[in-house]
Amino acid sequence: MKLIQLLWFLILCSIISSNLVAAPTGIKADSLSYEQKLENGIDAFYRTDWIEASSVFRELQQKKPGDSRAYFFEAMIPFWEYYFGNNSSQAADQFLKRSQQAIEISKNQLNKNSSDTTMVLMLSGLYGYRSLVAAAEQNYKEALESGMTGFKYTRQLLELNADDPKALIGKGMFYYMAGSVPNGLKWAANMIGMSADMQEGFDALEKAAKSDSYVRNDAQMILAYLYEREGQDKKALKHLEALSARYPENIIFQYNRARLLEKTDQLTLAREKYEMITKMNTNTLGVLKQKSRNRLQKL
Repeated sequence: MKLIQLLWFLILCSIISSNLVAAPTGIKADSLSYEQKLENGIDAFYRTDWIEASSVFRELQQKKPGDSRAYFFEAMIPFWEYYFGNNSSQAADQFLKRSQQAIEISKNQLNKNSSDTTMVLMLSGLYGYRSLVAAAEQNYKEALESGMTGFKYTRQLLELNADDPKALIGKGMFYYMAGSVPNGLKWAANMIGMSADMQEGFDALEKAAKSDSYVRNDAQMILAYLYEREGQDKKALKHLEALSARYPENIIFQYNRARLLEKTDQLTLAREKYEMITKMNTNTLGVLKQKSRNRLQKL
């Protein structure tokens, strides 16, 4: 179970942004306004202005009910609320409901074209997120089933063009996970084709992080988590600083930047960032403001 959860934690945000901005195969991008509104909705999502983002995504669902991208992004709102907020059962239920709808539409699109990589990426993420939430809610049967189903789609990422930043992200996460399997379990990982070197994963993700597209956001978010997990806090902080500069209104990026500044003994800067967070004008994740106040008191 821990191995499956690790895989999907690594995929946390890897499908957001430009991975899914391009119209899926079979969906005509016949309306510039639709594509522009989708990008605007994604931008609002990254700014954690989820009221605006949800409004945009619902409008797009009415306009093109067969395009699963808007359903995917709307499902991600309660997922982030759950994961970065207070783990409320209401957010979990809302996510599971919305993600199931997104899965059904995505599968319909993939059935029409089995080589539609956008749908493979989307389904990989949706099942992964469902596995994380179900495990946190102690629904281990659903967590296991969703995890294994999502893993099937993740394996398909290994067949993508190696020069495509989207493929680099998928491969990077897969290689890291395979490389981080404890020695006592490597035999089991090898049996299902999970043999790779951890550094290969970092190299692939760093290459994606240097790309010119928004894919770099996804790669940097993952790298920040992985580097911290491996005790390389300064490398993690470098990526969080880039994300915070790019999206100054994103309270999640700002809070984790402050936390890593504190962790790397840059206490004056950490206090400044925590103070800034307490004054941010945001309608989401107030719990991070409270956490910042708590850290200020301890500092």
